[in-house]
Amino acid sequence: MYPLGFYRDKNGELSVQNIKVSELAKKYGTPLYIYDSEIMKERYDIFFDTVKEVKGSIHYAVKANDSINVIKFFSKLGCGADIVSIGEFEKCIAAGVPANKIIFSGVGKAKNEIEIALRNNILQFNIESEEELYDIHYIASKIKKKANICLRVNPDIAPRTHKKISTGEKETKFGIDFQNVKEIYKKLHELDYISPVGLGVHIGSQIFDFNFFNKAYFNLKVLADDLRKSGFMVPSLDLGGGIGVDYKDDIEPNFIEYKRILSNLFLKSDYKLSFEPGRSLIAQAGILVTKVIRNKKTKDKNFIIVDAAMNNLIRPTLYDAYHKIEHVEKSESPKVTADIVGPICETGDYLALERNLNYIDNNKFLAIKTTGAYSSVMSSNYNSRADAVEVMIVNNKDHQIKKIDTIKDIIAKEKLIDFD
Repeated sequence: MYPLGFYRDKNGELSVQNIKVSELAKKYGTPLYIYDSEIMKERYDIFFDTVKEVKGSIHYAVKANDSINVIKFFSKLGCGADIVSIGEFEKCIAAGVPANKIIFSGVGKAKNEIEIALRNNILQFNIESEEELYDIHYIASKIKKKANICLRVNPDIAPRTHKKISTGEKETKFGIDFQNVKEIYKKLHELDYISPVGLGVHIGSQIFDFNFFNKAYFNLKVLADDLRKSGFMVPSLDLGGGIGVDYKDDIEPNFIEYKRILSNLFLKSDYKLSFEPGRSLIAQAGILVTKVIRNKKTKDKNFIIVDAAMNNLIRPTLYDAYHKIEHVEKSESPKVTADIVGPICETGDYLALERNLNYIDNNKFLAIKTTGAYSSVMSSNYNSRADAVEVMIVNNKDHQIKKIDTIKDIIAKEKLIDFD
């Protein structure tokens, strides 16, 4: 039996489910995303075990990786979905997710998106403003469909995370201020075609100090209890996602502590809870394989130039993110310190800076670890570069899960104007 996840075989080669990563790179070409279904299941099982005692429902946050096969895989395990666009909704439907297990979040739901979701009987809208409530009410009244509404609360909590993925502070665009919630929640009971289903909170991503969760959940429950005492219906609480993934040292989140927090707050309550993990389910299940184009040495630096670039993986330059990078094949060459950079004409096109690793020859492969989330899904065709190939490994077999447009396909989408 092989080890779980991406591992070194007896010859020192990076492998997954008894398949050599180098063989996959040669078969499909690079850049190449590889997803391991066994890691996906393991991460889901851990999360499910954490929330099962409080009877929490899990809704995969599609924005982390919107591959239809990724969505389908989690749906088969029991997940619903959390979406932030009607495009994500359509992907969920294509993946077989029942509409009544889909939560529609996000601050900018357009009216046509709201109508499509309503007509398809989604589970609920997590709304972020009074203005949004009236938009939904207008559309619901027009088509005679009741809308289930959950108010997303902004708890004004600043978790220690990157400023671009922190969503719980009052300065951000997300949620409704605590002091305004009761007034708006009252209106949910006064409007025809609106059904109040509860309150929600999501304070951001990459959270490792679970005291922030404890504070946010406690305050949300106090608010919900107060609404109930005032005679309002608050059947459910949406606790969002945000559990961190350690990209450097692979330290496991303290799920025992998270479970304790949930049990202390909710085990004896009758609130129906929902959770929206994304990164914590899929990040570790993916790697990005890239081939070395050439080594460049200047007076001051070494550069390893590879065929993956910021259009394939923008996290390092957008979020200052760190990803482990290692040889795919066994290497005993001397160590070098180098920047690992792509071919794009931007100084910001780098995958790692000042990284210490074994020297690697041209045409050899590197694996960029923990790229299952917020990686391929944020890709572009900048510099007229085609997308990376994506494959999923299921039951010891590799499956290409996405047709890749060639440059000719990309050009064919454009329409030439006759300037004569």
